[in-house]
Parts: sequence; structure tokens; C-alpha cells
Amino acid sequence: MEKLRNMLIPKPNPQQLLRDWQRRLRQECRNIERQIRDIQREEKNVQKAIKDAAKRNDTASARV
Repeated sequence: MEKLRNMLIPKPNPQQLLRDWQRRLRQECRNIERQIRDIQREEKNVQKAIKDAAKRNDTASARV
């Protein structure tokens, strides 16, 4: 069974494997960078909310 499967499905060559791995790495890098940008954006929103609370003299909300 194993030999038959190997005959029908050829193994990918090393160049194709390299391309696939590089593609996956680039894709994961983009995903991580996207997550970092989302976190930074959320951090800016929180800082803005803290500043707005401080301007309203709402120290309890600003501290939290």
C-alpha cells in the first residue's frame, strides 16, 4: 500500500519545498505584524480614553 501511494504521489522537489516554506514564513510574518499593529492601535485608543477621563476629572476611570 505504501509503495503504491509513493508511486502515485511523487515527492516534491527541494526547490518546491523551499518555496512553500518561505511562503508560509512570509505569511506568518504578515500575520504577526498585523497582530502587532492591532495591539498598538488598541493601546492608543486606551491611552486616549484615559486622557479623556482625566480631562473630565474622572480620576477613578483614569486609574482603572
